Amino acid sequence: RTGVPTAEELELIGRYTRRELAPEEVYTFPVVLCDNEIDRDGERFSIPALEGLAELFVGKTGIFDHEAKGKNQTARIYRCQVERDQGRTTAAAEVYHCLRAGAYLLRTPGNEELIQEIDGGIKKEVSVGCAVGRSVCSICGADRRKAPCSHRPGERYEGKLCHVILEEPTDAYEWSFV
Repeated sequence: RTGVPTAEELELIGRYTRRELAPEEVYTFPVVLCDNEIDRDGERFSIPALEGLAELFVGKTGIFDHEAKGKNQTARIYRCQVERDQGRTTAAAEVYHCLRAGAYLLRTPGNEELIQEIDGGIKKEVSVGCAVGRSVCSICGADRRKAPCSHRPGERYEGKLCHVILEEPTDAYEWSFV
């Protein structure tokens, strides 16, 4: 059956439950949280930032639309790691890296439709809520929080695309289906 956890996964999931769950009670699925590709806001995570986030996101809750209400808590991350795709290059000319998590939710009547949407590829994209210590201009290296520069994300300077590099993660709050 799709999404049935292995014994190893159940052990990891057990860190967050109040009782031991049977495999048939749990649905597991992979989710790409973020990556080092430049996003629509003109930002990307550095590879070291992704590595730091891999530790910070374990145990964090998945919600809907970044609304941190109890009723919106849907899933939880039980493992997370950075994956490298040697065959793919980002717009910033780096080898593509992503933060891939293993998430779980309970198989309940209320979650049946969500499980079908995840399996069918409908619920796939997520957004993350986190804090970083530095937001660096890709053109001049300025920390845009401490010493804003005049470079504008999305514009080219001497052929180089300006974007903001998010570095030094300090916290991970949640991830959200969007």
